[in-house]
Amino acid sequence: MNTEQILEYDIKQCLKLITVGKDIDVTEEWTRLKKLESEPIYEQLNNYETILREILNDEIRNVQEIPKIMIWFSKYLIEKPFSIHPISNDVATMLRNTDISDMSHLTTILQVLLEHSIYLPDSVSHSKLCEAVVISLSTFVMPCDPKKISEFNDNATKVQNFLKVVRSKSKNIENDNLIFICLQTLYRIISDTKQKQDPGPGLAAVLQVVEPSIIPQAVNWILSESQSDAQLAQALKVLCSWLPKWIGDRLSIWIMEFILGLEKRHKYSILIEVTKAKLDVMFRALSVPVFRQNASIIIFYILKRQGSPSLFQNIVRNTQMVISFFLMKEDSESSKECIQNLVDIMKILTLRFSNQRVCNNLESSFPVQPRMHIVKEVWNEHVWVDEMEEIEPIIESPKTHLGKVGLSNLGNTCYMNSVLQALLMTKQFCYEVLMYKPMSKADDQVVLKKLQNLFALLLYSKRISLAPTEILLASRPAYFLPGQQQDSSEFLCHLLDLLHEQEKSTTINVEANNSNLKYKDDREINDISSISEEGASIKRWTTEEDLSGSIVLERKTQSLADFTQGEDLAQVQQLSDSHSDSTDSGIQSVGGEDTNTQVALVHRVLGGKCKITYQCAQCDTSSHNTDKFRDLQLCFPEEIQENQEVSVQDLINYYLTPEKLTGENKYRCDKCMKLCDAQRIIKILHAPTYLILILKHFRYDFDTRLRTKLRHKVMYNETIQMPVSTPLCTSTESYQLYAAVVHSGYSMDYGHYFTYARDSKQNWYKFNDSYVSQTTFNDFKDLKPPDTPYILFYEKSVPFEGLYDEDKPELSTLSKHLQELVANDTTAYIEELRHQAEKPQRGRHNSMLFRKNENSDDENPPPSNCRGAIDMPASRFLY
Repeated sequence: MNTEQILEYDIKQCLKLITVGKDIDVTEEWTRLKKLESEPIYEQLNNYETILREILNDEIRNVQEIPKIMIWFSKYLIEKPFSIHPISNDVATMLRNTDISDMSHLTTILQVLLEHSIYLPDSVSHSKLCEAVVISLSTFVMPCDPKKISEFNDNATKVQNFLKVVRSKSKNIENDNLIFICLQTLYRIISDTKQKQDPGPGLAAVLQVVEPSIIPQAVNWILSESQSDAQLAQALKVLCSWLPKWIGDRLSIWIMEFILGLEKRHKYSILIEVTKAKLDVMFRALSVPVFRQNASIIIFYILKRQGSPSLFQNIVRNTQMVISFFLMKEDSESSKECIQNLVDIMKILTLRFSNQRVCNNLESSFPVQPRMHIVKEVWNEHVWVDEMEEIEPIIESPKTHLGKVGLSNLGNTCYMNSVLQALLMTKQFCYEVLMYKPMSKADDQVVLKKLQNLFALLLYSKRISLAPTEILLASRPAYFLPGQQQDSSEFLCHLLDLLHEQEKSTTINVEANNSNLKYKDDREINDISSISEEGASIKRWTTEEDLSGSIVLERKTQSLADFTQGEDLAQVQQLSDSHSDSTDSGIQSVGGEDTNTQVALVHRVLGGKCKITYQCAQCDTSSHNTDKFRDLQLCFPEEIQENQEVSVQDLINYYLTPEKLTGENKYRCDKCMKLCDAQRIIKILHAPTYLILILKHFRYDFDTRLRTKLRHKVMYNETIQMPVSTPLCTSTESYQLYAAVVHSGYSMDYGHYFTYARDSKQNWYKFNDSYVSQTTFNDFKDLKPPDTPYILFYEKSVPFEGLYDEDKPELSTLSKHLQELVANDTTAYIEELRHQAEKPQRGRHNSMLFRKNENSDDENPPPSNCRGAIDMPASRFLY
């Protein structure tokens, strides 16, 4: 062994003892190392870099000595600008392999790296070092001592500054790569569902490195790349747990973007799970002014979105505690604003969960009055309802087993999807739509054509779900704001109105162009004949508000959408001239006068006829009004309590029971020339083939001017009887339940719609946006509030003959256009699957993180409220 080798060996021995020895050994070896430096051959050594690498990759117990060692070596190292394996990689290995209990040791090492450029040359990548720093940062637990908390935050800030400097020294591509590596590492740590304790809040320093403008793209990448909902939930739980511990402003931005991203994807179950797990922790952030500023925005948003009654008690308890023990004692502008916001939210929640026992005395404890304009504004916003209770198949597509296609949610469009699936299962209606041949080529039957296309694809598409964009654009009322939840019965009425009006206008146009076509008049609709005992004619009954005998009476309520505000109310009342105007009859008319014998599709399948009679109790004069209808709207009797069970048959019988019109509800008799007690009688003259019943599960609160949902116990009869009056006698028609649109939610102004329906083989299905599952009728009957059947579809017990046996006709019997539509969709779907199979698996190039979405939101509708079972592409074009 020559002199140089001996010296190298001695240096290694010194450094080894310095890194693993006891305090006395460390002191002695530093003294010895200085003596070795005085050797003449010392400066001739050329493998200092190798020695340092060995030390960093070996066992280290005295990590506090590493900064000194690196300073010592910096004098002898030679910079290699294009090194493939920079020394920073070995520092990264040391950080990963060494137990660092004090964050100050980490920051000291990083400071040495910054002060000696030999360790961080600009021309090479330091991504491994940054990754190791992030991992190391996650291991530090927030101390309890206030002084140490301050030191902890200072050290976390130093790590944050180190990452910023390294990023600024990197080239553009490497710059983005470092951010990607840091975020990828951070997410891997906070989303680990097997970790025994949450990562330390010092890790939030990494979030401060990312510019606010990039955060939405970064969150979108996380949400897109995450492999499971459990990981997403765990990650958000960790972020929320840092709220009462981290002062930096970026954390709240990250959490809010995370929440909004999950909302957009309708992952409400994750948001509810996180709220339940971290509500107490987040409320603590409101008690400390320094954390309140950033945390309050997140907390208030989460509280306003709550639709889970199980959380209500916990929210009340936390709110009362933080107001009484912290905010009321502080007397600052920040605390006063926080109190007001909490009171506003509590008022909203008491209305939302009015059946909760704690609501009775809660308002009396409010230190300030709620701002009702804020309450009403928030009341109309959507809430988080857990719609993901179904067990998702992992291997096979539900389409393989069920043959049913779902409808993607295009942004709170479950009100439309539920109605369309129910109409699809209305066998004769579906058949007539599929077989309908327009009388002209003019573009005046847009809705019918779009519905025809959709029905064809729902029956024959190979996909799991379709995006009903075209039918939405064609049928959505102008006053339905995009992205907002709407009333399904109102949409159903509007859709049927459009179908009827467009078909009627086409018929009139064809008739005008063909003088050989002659149609008989059918003028008994809305025909009013009023004969008294003396044979004299009288005018119709009028209400106190409408004393004109020539104006058709206006129903007091039309549907669950009646209690809208301002312009919306006027628009609802003017939805169509064809709405029934029989006062409070609860009948939805098909249309005004038909001037031809050809019965329109809507009335042919869904239409019935009734007679409404008003009889004066004083002079016994009667007024009769014959009208067509296509649904019956059933109210709950006022004398029925919510804990009493009532059946659908009971509601029908109540609907057809003669109603006494007394008190404030008297009618003005034109013969008696005054308001009189009277009786209103409704009789069904012709029962429809398919009967639609709308249950009015709501009441109007005149104090708050908001609608609340009734929670009556209803028995949903599988079979009902409908009395039908004929000139000779009264007969009975039997109906079987085949579909129901269900509203899930505690208020009629928010919630979710889904549909139960059965096929001709008595198989029941649940259509929940894009997810379709097989179920049973018992499952439907066992529904409990807030899941309330709202629109019921019944069909006559006598089957409609001449259709098809397998719930859809042969594809070859459809028009050439529809056959081509299905063929093109099948081809496109197969091509999409092929492209999807050719895509590389996860772990795409990190530059994808910051690439903007090349498609608009219209081309990429958000996912369903209830996830599909597997990630299959939905059709984006319905021609």
